[in-house]
Amino acid sequence: MSDADASPLMRQYREIKRGYPDAILLFRVGDFYEMFYEDAQIASKLLSIALTSRDKSSPNPIPLCGVPYHAAQGYIAKLLKAGRTVALCEQVEDPKLAKGLVRREVVRLYTPGTLIDIEFLSPEESHFLAAVAFSDGTGPSAKGQSVIGLACMDVSTGEFWMTEFQGIQAESQLMDELARLEPREILHPDSDTSAGSCLTRLRGPRLCAQPSTSFNPKDSAQLLQTQFAVHSLDGFGCRGLTAGIGAAGAVLRYFRETQPTASLAHLRRIQTRWSGDAMHLDSATIRNLELVRPLGTNEQRSGQDQPTVLSVLDRTATAMGRRLLRDWLIRPLLDRSAIHARLDAVGELKDRIQQRVSLRTTLRDVQDIARLSSRVTLGVAGPRELLALKQSVSALPELRSHLQPFVASLLASIRESWDDCRDVHDAIEQAIKPDAPMSLRDGGMIREGYHAGVDVLRKASTEGKGWIASLEAKERERTGIDSLKVRYNQVFGYYIEITKTHLSRVPPDYMRKQTLVNAERFMTPELKELEERVTGAEIKLLALEQELFEQLRVRLANEVPRLQAMAQTVALLDVLAGLAETAALHRYVKPLVDESSTILIREGRHPVVEQLSSDLTFVPNDTALDCEDNRLVILTGPNMAGKSTYLRQVALIVLLAQIGSFVPATEARIGLVDRSSRLTS
Repeated sequence: MSDADASPLMRQYREIKRGYPDAILLFRVGDFYEMFYEDAQIASKLLSIALTSRDKSSPNPIPLCGVPYHAAQGYIAKLLKAGRTVALCEQVEDPKLAKGLVRREVVRLYTPGTLIDIEFLSPEESHFLAAVAFSDGTGPSAKGQSVIGLACMDVSTGEFWMTEFQGIQAESQLMDELARLEPREILHPDSDTSAGSCLTRLRGPRLCAQPSTSFNPKDSAQLLQTQFAVHSLDGFGCRGLTAGIGAAGAVLRYFRETQPTASLAHLRRIQTRWSGDAMHLDSATIRNLELVRPLGTNEQRSGQDQPTVLSVLDRTATAMGRRLLRDWLIRPLLDRSAIHARLDAVGELKDRIQQRVSLRTTLRDVQDIARLSSRVTLGVAGPRELLALKQSVSALPELRSHLQPFVASLLASIRESWDDCRDVHDAIEQAIKPDAPMSLRDGGMIREGYHAGVDVLRKASTEGKGWIASLEAKERERTGIDSLKVRYNQVFGYYIEITKTHLSRVPPDYMRKQTLVNAERFMTPELKELEERVTGAEIKLLALEQELFEQLRVRLANEVPRLQAMAQTVALLDVLAGLAETAALHRYVKPLVDESSTILIREGRHPVVEQLSSDLTFVPNDTALDCEDNRLVILTGPNMAGKSTYLRQVALIVLLAQIGSFVPATEARIGLVDRSSRLTS
């Protein structure tokens, strides 16, 4: 072992690295995150940064590369995009107070499914961490059949749900659900080899094997009950779902293990999904109909400039609305009354043009309340994010006023359950300056008049700086040196700088502090006293501001359930208004959705293809199908004549009707379609 390897710092590094063998360890040393050994060799290539070495004089120098701590987020993003996980190791005590080696700990493990940083998340898409648990059919709900449990959590919004699949189709149903969700990371038991082989067919998500004990239903139930502060999960509809509970417990446990400093207080409940809640769209249907990705697109985010059904429909004004619209599109409804409620709301919004325009204009002022409020609970929201939250809730009263004329049942229920969250707005308005900085480290975020202690310390700091500025004029007059300057830098603090041509006139009470090529820097007792007064006030001011900010953040965290509820409400309103806008722009009509066996479409059009025809007019087509006299349509024609376009057109009109959207036709009657009705060839 070389001397470099044997140093206390490297021994500390190796000890910490042993706990994270598969992650790139960013090891905080002063103002840099440093990487050593194999991590350095890998990271230097992925990040395109110089690979150097520690203790170059050693016969076996240690490979080293590093990045500035203030720019780490961009480098972490590159490593994650390259498929790596990143362990962030911080100095957890003040180096000035440390006795010997500074104590360091990993405070964050970045993995694809646990990201909470807005710069790493796509605003248009949910960001799921999923877990899959396999049962042998002995559980209460299994009835002797094999059961697969699935749980998904988007920690950035607080969405958390579970489901189960049973029988011989369980595996295919699981794969279809995962294709719809596109989770970033999937946890599975390390002892179940069939799980691994099943999931490896997926392209995109990171597969992460976990100990089988992480999926134990009994332990998972206890963990979930503690999280939700309940004595039983039955109230969430989870009775007997042992595989689903096991998967949900694995998700929660994994997040806590990888993010030990993050709070999950915004996770207040878990939902239970059932296969009969929505039309089951398999992965082939989603792909062939180009619902959310262009056909032939393999990467999750490539091909975004090519039109899809989602891009044609999307007239939402908020990120929350865009995510909800995507969820609607891949989960069409099977409940006729729920479909009618959506259609009636879209219809009224379409007809009331002025109110719709006003509503959509106000919606543009609303930022991502769901993710902003989650960051408050997670304890990572900064001053600017609180200001964004304030701006968003400030639009809520105006949105409510725009809803007053509407009578559609869904819009009326939205209006009746509305919460302006005025107290949230006022709390932020009173505490945070409108020009607050991005980071807490910078200080200067608390408003004047909010706290007397802040005002006193800020005055002392400002006056002290004024005294120091006046000292320059005073010393110039005393010494007769017109070029004398009083300056400041972070390394040496305040100093008096005098060029070497005037050194003979320096007073005897000046104490030399630093020598430069053309000048000398000095300190005086008076300047030292003023510096200590200013610096002391600034340190105390920063600490007090950070304390007050944290108190405000804790206060706001208690209101997060209300904010999350309003985030869902605003997203719903945004989607309905967006669908109404699309219907008005593209001449869509309200379909009649019933429980008949009829599909009757007059002058139907393909919603995507008609948008591609810039210089040509799409020729509409009729469709008449039922289970009586019109059970079959014989479609003939040469290659490239449009047969597949026609088939997809009918399928898409049915899907649009069942998500509650108007459809591209002059008339449409759609009998409810479930999975037994094959829409695609």
